[in-house]
Parts: sequence; C-alpha cells; structure tokens
Amino acid sequence: MKYRSVFTMFQNHITQKLSAYLHDELSPHEVSGVSQHLISCRRCRAEYEEIRFGAQMAERLMREQPPESLWNELEIAISNQALTDKRIAGATQRGSIFSVPALRYAIGVALVILIAITGLQLIRKQPEPDLADLPAWEVRRIEGNPVIGTQRIDEKGQLALGQWLTTDGTSRAQISVGQIGEVKIEPNSRVRLVEARGDEHRLSLSIGKMEAFIWAPPRQFFVDTPSAVAIDLGCSYTLEVNDDGAGLLMVTLGWVAFEWKDRESFVPAGAKCVTRPNSGPGTPYFDDSSARFQSALSKFDTGADGPARPARPARMDALNGVLANARKRDALTLWHLLARTTESERGHVYDRLADLIPPPSNVTREGVIKGDRTMIDAWWDKLELGDTSWWRMWKGPLPTQAK
Repeated sequence: MKYRSVFTMFQNHITQKLSAYLHDELSPHEVSGVSQHLISCRRCRAEYEEIRFGAQMAERLMREQPPESLWNELEIAISNQALTDKRIAGATQRGSIFSVPALRYAIGVALVILIAITGLQLIRKQPEPDLADLPAWEVRRIEGNPVIGTQRIDEKGQLALGQWLTTDGTSRAQISVGQIGEVKIEPNSRVRLVEARGDEHRLSLSIGKMEAFIWAPPRQFFVDTPSAVAIDLGCSYTLEVNDDGAGLLMVTLGWVAFEWKDRESFVPAGAKCVTRPNSGPGTPYFDDSSARFQSALSKFDTGADGPARPARPARMDALNGVLANARKRDALTLWHLLARTTESERGHVYDRLADLIPPPSNVTREGVIKGDRTMIDAWWDKLELGDTSWWRMWKGPLPTQAK
C-alpha cells in the first residue's frame, strides 16, 4: 500500500492543465487545485515556469497577416461548393460510390490542411527570439563563481528575461534591478528574471536568500516564492526560501506586502513574516516582541490552516497566549488577526486591541466581529506605524478620510 500511494502521487501531476491555468481557462475549483499542487510539486512548478516563459516569448514575436491569396482561394472554394455538390449529386444518382456528405467531409479536411500548412509557413518565417533582444539586468559577481544559465560570470554578466542565476556554496552576486534598485544573491540560491518593464520588475526566488534595496515608488518590484509573493512598498528587506518552499521575510526599511491567494500581510521595518506552503504568509510580528508572544503566534499560525491543525482548545490557548503577551507595538499583529479568526475568536482580539489602541468612533465591536472590512481597515490608521502613505495606493482612500 505504501509503494502504491507513492506511485499514485507521481501519477497525479497536472501538466495537462498548466496552459489552461496560465490563460485563465479553468473553473475556480480547478484553479484552486492547480494552485495548491504547484506549491508542493517542484516538477510541475518548473514546467509551469517554462510554459509562462514561452508565452512571454510568443507575445514578443512579430505578427504577420496571412497572404491575400489564401483568403481568395478559400472564397473560390466556398463559392464553387454548391456547383460541386450538384455535380457529385448527379454522379451519385448514376451509381457513384462517393456520397455528397463524404465529399463535403473530404473538402473540409483539405481546407483545414491548406490552412495548417500556410500557418506553419508563416510561423517558420518568424525570427526566433534572440537573448540579446530581450530585456536584461546587469549582474555583478561579488565572490565565487555565480552562473547565468550555464555560463559562469567573470566580473559582470547580463541576466535576460527567463534566465536563471545560480550561486553555489561559495558564490554571491548582485543584480541591478533596472534603474530602481539592487538585489544581492547569497550562496546556494537560485533566482529567475520573470518580468522587466517600466511598471513591473519581477524575480522568482525558488530557493536560497536574497537582500533587496529598492528606491522606486510602491508596487513596482515583485518577488515570487513557492508560497507567497513579496511586493515592495519602497523598502529594504531580506527574503529566504527553504527547499520545502517555506520562507521568511525580514524588513529593515519601509514596508513589504506579502500575498498568497486572498491573504495579505503588511510587514514594516523591524518586523518579520513566515510563509508556509499551502497556507501562505503568516501573521507579521516585530522582531523585538517577547519569546512567549512569538511562540504562541507560531502555534496559532501553524494550526490555523495546515494539516497539523490542532484541536479547538489548543488553538484558543495559542490565541490567548498571543493576546496576553501583546504590547502596544504588537497591535500590528493583532490587527492582522482580525481577518484570520472566527467570529467567536474575533471578539477576544477586538477587546485586547481596543485596550492597546482605541478604535475610531465609526468602528464598532459588533461590526468587527462580523468581519466588516471597512471597519477593520479604518482601524489601521490608528496603529501609529509610521509612514503608511502607500496604503492609499493599495486600498484607496482610508475609510476615515473618505468624503
């Protein structure tokens, strides 16, 4: 039974669904299944990245109109079809072995073949994409022997769209993110350039550690990981990804948003956020919070979604541990918990957060317990977390400032 289950696991790859997933052709249920599979399956994730890269390359190919002669030939064939049918019908009446439907089918097949051949001729005329023509970012070797694709970097190199930069145990490199920042790649890391255009600069970190320093406006630099996407809000941060897809975000300047599906974590300077396969980013917390606070939060987060979900009393014990050890500065964590708790739990979070940071006058306990997103967002502005001007770009005008 053990060997059979392992064999079944490898049979259940989703390769045949990846193209439809990329082009939004699946049902919501199928999208959810594919997304969860990609998080845990390296093989399918690698194939998906190849398909996405191929689609990006196809978008950059020159487009040509088919020759006018093709359409003329099709119009002539269609206009003559009635005459052909009449002649074949007469032949059939005289005992021909061919029927009118059979000939129509043959004509249809011939037309399809003609179109396919012409299409292939046009495709062959398209020039193959040259890496020299693709967007690329400069890579500088810091130490060791970093590799772009299969080529070692002497001092500098170019990381083209779709290429991988790999470092071994003794190598480090620095990537210039267009004109908006720099990223240092630490040893034993693997990162890919996914997008490089004016309004979107995107890397994919499959494993290892990177340090980013970005000076562009918010929401221009993105880093995909197996279990979350880091979105720059004008900042400096470190991002690590383990071989099991779990990761850790540590922000040193500004803010970073961490996203997975419909879950969002907003992480300021001095705070951390763990991300896990199948559940995405956990609840952010400040690095100087107490050990008891962090331990209770980890127990709550790991039990909130994944297969190791504890019994309800254990979950409530973990939540109570978070609330009992929270300081005023930890209101950041409690605010996030308002969207990650059930109605029966949310009242406890509301009471503790209200003790630390009184809510605005238009925020009620009943509304928050029911999960009123407008009220929860209105409380954000009272948390005294420094410059959160990016929030207006992210969420629109704050509810407390809306006209």
